[in-house]
Amino acid sequence: MLRPSLCPLIGLARVPGLLLALAGAACITPPPAVPDAQTPEDGEAGARRLRAATDVARIYAVGEVRQFELRQAGQSIGTSWGRYVGPDADGNHRFETRIELRITGRAPARSAGELVLDGRGRLVRGFERSDAAELRYERRGDVVVMTDGERVDEVAYEPDRVDTAFMAHSAILHAELMFALRDLGTEPMQWRLLSLSGGAPIEWTGRVVESSDGGDRLQLDTSLGETVTLTHGRIENLVVAANDLSIVASLEPAWPAFEIRGPRRLTWTLPANARFTVRELELPGKPDEPTLAGELLVPAGPGPVPGVLFLSATGQEDRHGFAGPPPVDLGSHELTDALAEAGFAVLRYDERGRGASAPGEVGFLAQVGDARRALATLSVQPEVDPDRILVIGHGEGGLRAMVLASERAADVHAVALLAAPGRPYEQVLRAQAAARLEELPPDVREQARAQQKQMLDDLVRGRRVPPELEPQAQWLREIFAVRPAELLARLRVPVLLAQGGKDFEVDPIADVDPLVRAAKKARVKLEVRRYEGLDHLFKPESGLSTPERYREDRRVDTTFITDVVAWARRVTSARR
Repeated sequence: MLRPSLCPLIGLARVPGLLLALAGAACITPPPAVPDAQTPEDGEAGARRLRAATDVARIYAVGEVRQFELRQAGQSIGTSWGRYVGPDADGNHRFETRIELRITGRAPARSAGELVLDGRGRLVRGFERSDAAELRYERRGDVVVMTDGERVDEVAYEPDRVDTAFMAHSAILHAELMFALRDLGTEPMQWRLLSLSGGAPIEWTGRVVESSDGGDRLQLDTSLGETVTLTHGRIENLVVAANDLSIVASLEPAWPAFEIRGPRRLTWTLPANARFTVRELELPGKPDEPTLAGELLVPAGPGPVPGVLFLSATGQEDRHGFAGPPPVDLGSHELTDALAEAGFAVLRYDERGRGASAPGEVGFLAQVGDARRALATLSVQPEVDPDRILVIGHGEGGLRAMVLASERAADVHAVALLAAPGRPYEQVLRAQAAARLEELPPDVREQARAQQKQMLDDLVRGRRVPPELEPQAQWLREIFAVRPAELLARLRVPVLLAQGGKDFEVDPIADVDPLVRAAKKARVKLEVRRYEGLDHLFKPESGLSTPERYREDRRVDTTFITDVVAWARRVTSARR
């Protein structure tokens, strides 16, 4: 159940100019850049140039390292490194960065970047990379094209305009470059700041408030609440008094030893000696609906055979259960492959905007519509017995499975709910966010708690939506109206409810009990299977289940798979 990013809800400490991801590296949201500055030509209405721009090749010596320490409330919270690698064969200039954010109780969040500028200091290309995700960018004419390997975005960029600047998240070297590459003067400055970590550009203003030593030492105040001190054109320190944040240049810089390999590359291949074949399918829809692509796993032997429709969690997965960034193998292909091996024809498909499916409106109701398309497609396949069709839903996919079974009782003959929420989603979301808060340092927990409550209250009441959640706002508001226990009570088919005891997304008790009570009251034939040592993905977990653990290469528990297959055989055999 990889849901939309909930970082604003689980403890991000917002500070002007930087966004310190106290909730974890997987939730880092790109910040606005530390500002650049400009001034009109000398002689304009009293404007005066205080420091002239430096040629890109002369800012640093080749191999020179810059190091900046990040401190908040007197505690070290991270380090930002940068170095000039030197010119390349094309006459461009290459710079590298490394970032380490230190979070109490967690492993350091680390990232690496590369920035390539041409001889005039204009953006050419580069990347930002962690072990969770990678974003590559490249200037093409008057746009910067950014891709994470799945999505492609274009941001307007006019390379010859001096009032356009750029910076990656926490890459202080980038900010230093931006100051060095432009004239700094007495005229108030206005900039359009492009984030090289993704996100929309922002407008920034600043002004020099103090100048000494003939312009070799400048102090700037910005619209983001920062006070920046430059010595000989380099950042000496940056202070955000309102947040007790300071960034200070190290007197003895040293390049860090860690390297970033980048995210995993997830692929699916047909298992060796597989007793099923794969046929590509397109799910027919209305003209205004996005194209949906999927595949039918067809077992060997005579048909027709029972059919299975698999519905993924939040709709951010491809047909194999690959999600991200960060790349996560949710493992659903292991279950669907096993069902095909056991003689079921299985339909699995790419959600909107994933794999080969076209993007479309992101909403729970739209996803229910997609599930209807998938069910209709499965029912008419020649290999499938339309009187023996199961719908299996993981996470929120279980809610969609119950909607289908309640409205299409003649077409759905059994439902499997795998770690499906049993409480209204608002309660689930608040519980998840509260649990993540407990992992934060005590000195920021209360502030984050207040932020979290305000954002959730606004979402539930339909008020303002933070920019980070805008793409998922409709999905959240629609799913808030769903009552899982009421859905279950409407079913008149066999239901399997499987739940892992190590699940941190769906509570093994608080979400299971309402469904059990509803089934008992409505006399729904419900079978409950609990797996104490398994997480939300039904993978073995010996310790604490966390989002970071999802990124590790682990397999779905074979006992769980065997149980689901056995249940599917039993309920379909009863309909012969």
